[in-house]
Amino acid sequence: MNRHPSASPSASPLTGRPGAPARPPAAQRHGLWLSVLSLGLGLATTALPPAAEAAGTVQAVTAATAPTPQAERYVRVFPGRYTPREQAWVQKYLDDNAALQRRGPIDVQRLVRGELPRDTPGLGPVIRVTEDWVRYQNQRVDPDNPLRHDRAYAQRAGLPDILAFNTFGAHDDTFMVPWPPAARDKLLVSDLNHSVTTLRPIHPGDTLYLVADAREVIDLTPPEGATQRTVALNTQGSIYNQRGEKVNEVIFRVTESVRQFRDPSEAPKNPGFFDMWEAPDWLSRPARVYTDADWARIARLWRGEQRQGATPRYWDDVAVGSAPAPTLDGPILASVTPVPPWGMGSGGSRTLRREILDDGQRAGLVRGARDGIWRTRERAGYVPATPPQPAGHAGGPPPDAGAITTTDIHKDGEQRSPLVNYMGRDLAIRHLDHWMGEAGWLQNIRWSIMDPRGHAAMGLPVPANPRAEHFLDRLAPFMPEMRGRYVHTHGLSQDVALVQSRVVSKAVVDGQALVELVWWIETIDGQIWQEGAATIRLPRKPL
Repeated sequence: MNRHPSASPSASPLTGRPGAPARPPAAQRHGLWLSVLSLGLGLATTALPPAAEAAGTVQAVTAATAPTPQAERYVRVFPGRYTPREQAWVQKYLDDNAALQRRGPIDVQRLVRGELPRDTPGLGPVIRVTEDWVRYQNQRVDPDNPLRHDRAYAQRAGLPDILAFNTFGAHDDTFMVPWPPAARDKLLVSDLNHSVTTLRPIHPGDTLYLVADAREVIDLTPPEGATQRTVALNTQGSIYNQRGEKVNEVIFRVTESVRQFRDPSEAPKNPGFFDMWEAPDWLSRPARVYTDADWARIARLWRGEQRQGATPRYWDDVAVGSAPAPTLDGPILASVTPVPPWGMGSGGSRTLRREILDDGQRAGLVRGARDGIWRTRERAGYVPATPPQPAGHAGGPPPDAGAITTTDIHKDGEQRSPLVNYMGRDLAIRHLDHWMGEAGWLQNIRWSIMDPRGHAAMGLPVPANPRAEHFLDRLAPFMPEMRGRYVHTHGLSQDVALVQSRVVSKAVVDGQALVELVWWIETIDGQIWQEGAATIRLPRKPL
């Protein structure tokens, strides 16, 4: 959290690779409906596809090439060639992409003055950064950082006001536009990869303008054809403030595998979400019943957390291969819910670290007989109420805090549900803030879930997005046991978020002293449910 951040590219300056990472869902039997439901939202425009689509025109599948084996339940499709049902919808999608490319750089001054036509390709919502929403997000995720809570403290540190999270306005579903829903009967999502580069801080009173800049479509369907079409959708965008300054550069990636029934009568007349949704059986992973030994370990981890605070961490003192102290949040009792246009969603449970570590406060908690988890007596004690939406917001009213289509999620023995991807990301930012201290600046955060290898291991093989970035193999020189590991499960309610990281490189780039860390999130029993990387700028030691 540097007092004077400066611009930097979205690609990691230490690796030369563009940032990437992830984004999932949150629901019950429902495995992941929230993130995909949100895939139906987004900007109406995009930017040029590759290879077979490069000409911007749809190629039809002729009767001569379309297979007719009766054993196949789904239509066989080929890369860059579209069925009669797909043709018009895909052409519109590609035309919108081309319109975004033709637009070129956005006129930022007209954007912030509200002078651009509403149908300008790539225009997203305008976010009013209200103090109550900043404090709500900060308190839920990082209650110990005075730069996020104490205005006088922040001003003494050289800031105009408390800091919002750098991801406050990075609303993924604004930028990701789904493959045309009318062109499929089944949908499987994988390889969620996201990146947020932060060029300037966000404070209460700011206004944020979200703009898509480019979108690439890669048809990953094998040349010999398949009964599902797989497309990687890669979108780049920018977020500006009311002064026309660029605040964030973002990259959002998602892979969609879609199917069409060969016999149209198999498709429901009025399909609901679960008629079309396909996913690995994430919920087959048993919930942890937290024992006294688990709580003793959790308490040790909490007591071992190290906040750098106001003492500068100098780049010169950082050793490649060193390991920041782990942080732990949870057990998570309610997922954050995707609510446009907030980049951090709304709802979600907070960690009861202070209450559990304090004998007096713990006496007022209740421990579940079936899951062993400590809770406050009232749900509002661990799922903070959301503030009202500000005037002019782009989304609908927020749901009940933590609502994710499950019922009674806060009760003892609750059924499990997937955690939205950016809940883990923001808990990782707390971990990184602890390590870098108030003199550091989180220049880039990348995160990833739903690795295709995890899908394959659960019986749903999908192609990998060639643009996606994965991180854990970069740990091998320091942690040989991490070689070949990947995100093989999905974060679920009742899991903890045990965030760990390693410094994997450092360099001075264009006068900036940068450190690269790889981070990952595990359950209490060591199952990895999210991975990522971060580029942090640190001060140099005085001569």
